[in-house]
Amino acid sequence: MNNIERVKLALDHKEPDRVPTVSCMDVQKYVYESLDRPVPANMYKYFINPITARIIDFTSPIINIVGGFEGDIREFMVNKVESDIKMGFDATWNIYANVFKLKNSKQMTDIYGRLYKIVDDGYGNMDTPSYIDGMLKSPDDFKQFKKKDWEAFPEKMYKYNLFIKQRFGNDIYLFGSHLFGLFENAWQPFGFSTFVRFLAKERQFVKDVIEYNKQFYLKCVDASADAGFPGIIYSDDMAYKSGPMLNPRQMDQLFGDAFRAITDRAHKKGVKIVIHTDGWTRPLLPYFISWGFDGHHALEPTANVDIGEFRKDVGHKLSFLGHMDIAHVLFDGTKEEVFSHVKDSIKKAGAGGGLILGPCNSHANIKVQNIKWMMEAVHEFGKYPLAV
Repeated sequence: MNNIERVKLALDHKEPDRVPTVSCMDVQKYVYESLDRPVPANMYKYFINPITARIIDFTSPIINIVGGFEGDIREFMVNKVESDIKMGFDATWNIYANVFKLKNSKQMTDIYGRLYKIVDDGYGNMDTPSYIDGMLKSPDDFKQFKKKDWEAFPEKMYKYNLFIKQRFGNDIYLFGSHLFGLFENAWQPFGFSTFVRFLAKERQFVKDVIEYNKQFYLKCVDASADAGFPGIIYSDDMAYKSGPMLNPRQMDQLFGDAFRAITDRAHKKGVKIVIHTDGWTRPLLPYFISWGFDGHHALEPTANVDIGEFRKDVGHKLSFLGHMDIAHVLFDGTKEEVFSHVKDSIKKAGAGGGLILGPCNSHANIKVQNIKWMMEAVHEFGKYPLAV
């Protein structure tokens, strides 16, 4: 059985030959170490050098126009898929992430209206920019915001996905994805306090923003499905470690119909769609099912997620993806701890299929060796019929 068949069976809640694996690893240190290559010369050093930083401050518009930064992201994501194949993952979370624009040597913006701080990963490599705040503060700001790059995004995503499918489509199960989801795009371009004020005083405007983002996301679903990807990960963080950011009933009232339109589009095109959100998501599980999602990714152990309890809650109405702890086990855990974590997860949620293990998220301190131990443990304990 090949890895693509293995993932498809698991998503259908059938038992393949073993529990499949999925990678969301998207940091340079890990990717290039796993490929036995040095990290390429990185732009970050130019942002912290006083002389070159000043040049960047003046030339940022030109850098954005020529697309140099966009090209770097594309090249890295190709290497990310190569890394996932080499490490033996059955599926890869393939994110089309060309949304960022340089503002100056200290900050970035994106095509949706966010402001970010440029940061490194702790090892001198540029990391994903750190969100600071939204740049839009009123309905008029949103209406006047230039959306040329926003509206051009789905076609560019389709072309990129087609390239990835042609190059890697026979080697690994491809989950299409992009930044960001409807909830994140409803509040982050404005900031959370402004978004909450809109909920109280500008409810129709919030609904208009959600509708705009829904229509945009439907085109992005097409960009993955029409390129031949079998799955989509809908990424939309909506929970803290303590619980959902909004009352789940309010989330359903505001976003439920839009989520159902997105999952319906995916299903009509024959594509599975999984929702990713970090945090304590147990109160959201019934809504994930109601909204039509096929699975749930992240399931953070550090957010007190007991995957066995989650499985009892939903049975096989949702597949579970990820769940491997990145705060300790895949960072500085021993081989015995990695094996124990994998074995326990399979024991609690592996019966009957519907389980695809992998890191619950990505950061630069995750060790290649610990991922290799994770893969060894899956091969030892994840064979069906399960012995654990």
